[in-house]
Amino acid sequence: MKIAVVVSTFPPYRGGMGNMARSYALGLSGYGHDVEVFCPAYRHIGGEPAAPYKVHRLKAWGNFRNSAFLPQLFARLSRFDVVNLHYPFYGGAESVLFNKKIRGAKQPLVVNYQMDSVGKGWVGAAMAGYRNLLLPSVLKAADKVIVTSPDYAAHSAAARTFRRHREKFTAVPPGVDTSVFAPRPKSPELLSRYGFRPQDRVVLFVGGLDRAHAFKGVDFLLETWAEAKPREAKLLVVGRGDLRERYLRTATDRGIEAEVVFDDGVGENGLPAVYNLADLFVLPSVDRSEAFGIVLIEALASGLPVLASNLPGVRSVIENGRNGFTFGVKDRADLSARLTLCLEDEPLRRRMASAAREIAVSKYEQTAVWAEVERVFKSAAAGSTLS
Repeated sequence: MKIAVVVSTFPPYRGGMGNMARSYALGLSGYGHDVEVFCPAYRHIGGEPAAPYKVHRLKAWGNFRNSAFLPQLFARLSRFDVVNLHYPFYGGAESVLFNKKIRGAKQPLVVNYQMDSVGKGWVGAAMAGYRNLLLPSVLKAADKVIVTSPDYAAHSAAARTFRRHREKFTAVPPGVDTSVFAPRPKSPELLSRYGFRPQDRVVLFVGGLDRAHAFKGVDFLLETWAEAKPREAKLLVVGRGDLRERYLRTATDRGIEAEVVFDDGVGENGLPAVYNLADLFVLPSVDRSEAFGIVLIEALASGLPVLASNLPGVRSVIENGRNGFTFGVKDRADLSARLTLCLEDEPLRRRMASAAREIAVSKYEQTAVWAEVERVFKSAAAGSTLS
């Protein structure tokens, strides 16, 4: 099949949506399909890395945060057997929808409903209005809709369509390469680089530090850390973005600058070793913009217990007491208690670490995920309903 993957962000920009789109492109190419990715080109990336798929970075007619107006997409999609839209994509989804309206059954459409867009003030109002106008049409036009979990679908802006047209929806979680992300000894070089002592217990956060990822809850995490004051523990925050300086000021203002290390220089190839450095992983997201958290399964595959906000979709990754714990959204006392328990109870942490790896291999190995994704795409192309 000739497959077009349409997404608002794509690596080297760091974000779950682009990472999932790249995983699809890589997996489907590996199965022999001809895959081309279409995304905005308003970020300078230098040369395009070698890959078994093509990437078209289209010049935006206008952009806002992680979305871009790409009307030229319409003319580029007609020659594909399947179009895969990763939603939300304000400014790109319209061209995909128009193309589907014109070509109908001749243009099978698979929509990955990635997350709700949540904002404050006029931005939130604009997002809500746009979502209410466009999302029902996108989901109605789709031949298949992939969600990361039924839990998220049932609590998201797509819930009404999910209830009425369950036959369209398939839950396929993100995948992880469990040979790359795997338990390994801590790197002495990294311990030295960050100034960590061997006895320090390291809590890790990985995620975007830009405004588009403010929902990751780094402010909340720093405030909680300042209140919890874990003994002989360090917090490592890995990510980059325009909010980094604000987070640094928060750490200084709360008197925890000696306990928190920020590193925005970790390349993609360096991430596995960073996970191996940690004893515990935390994802403190604060709203439904977080639908799953690929970093959670990277941590699990690396043998790390995980703490995550009790949000729809995110909580589907956690088996409380087995591979980690959920905590109340924005609940500092709850997160503080979970941090203290996991850091001080070493036998519990070791049991959860072992279970974390087992769960990652059995549920999230990327080759199994790719096989299911291909099945959905073939079903859409054939016009059939998944059994």
